Amino acid sequence: MTKINPINSTLLALGIISAILPTTISAGERPFYFELDFEQQRIPLEDSSRLEANIFGFRYRESLTEQMGLELRLGRIGVEHEKDTTALNFDPAGYVFGLGFNSHTMEKNRLQAGFDLSYTYYDSREERDTETLDVSWTQGEAKLWASVRIGAQFKLYGCVFALSIDGDQKLKGPIPSKQSLDNQDDSGECAGLILETADQGVVGFEASGGARQGGLIYFGKRFH
Repeated sequence: MTKINPINSTLLALGIISAILPTTISAGERPFYFELDFEQQRIPLEDSSRLEANIFGFRYRESLTEQMGLELRLGRIGVEHEKDTTALNFDPAGYVFGLGFNSHTMEKNRLQAGFDLSYTYYDSREERDTETLDVSWTQGEAKLWASVRIGAQFKLYGCVFALSIDGDQKLKGPIPSKQSLDNQDDSGECAGLILETADQGVVGFEASGGARQGGLIYFGKRFH
């Protein structure tokens, strides 16, 4: 598996934002969206263990057209590999870097539907005495969702998604080891609730099950 330096990824992401944002603001034609999120995800693995990631990060989304947009994600993670004796004494931390594409229909009769694609790189490590644990993986996801508006401010939505992860866990030291990380299930579902405020703000909560289990809380704002 090809390794990506998380510092270089961070600098690249900030470079992309600094290049896109001034263009967006000056043009005034492409709406954009910022979001802070807190996520906990648990992924059952083929070896009957479970990969758990706690993530704090942000997303930047820019509209290409009225129904399509591109997304950049950057964040900080803490990782646990549950039921794995190699990782019991470690609490690796690191970075998340992801890119995404999203599309949706116009809202009609309070109903809306969409399709999202994302590809995310996770990298974490910790040094302890003479050993270093490195846990890294890529995560691809395709999501089909539908929403219904409830009143003027609330949206309720549900989704089905396909998930694929590919990565490894490496222990470096006197007794080195390496394990592959592959998801046990390849599909799942989610449900969420969104509150839209009068000033284009967004507060949302999402719960998911199946291939990716856990919850997501996010706070965002749209700019036009």
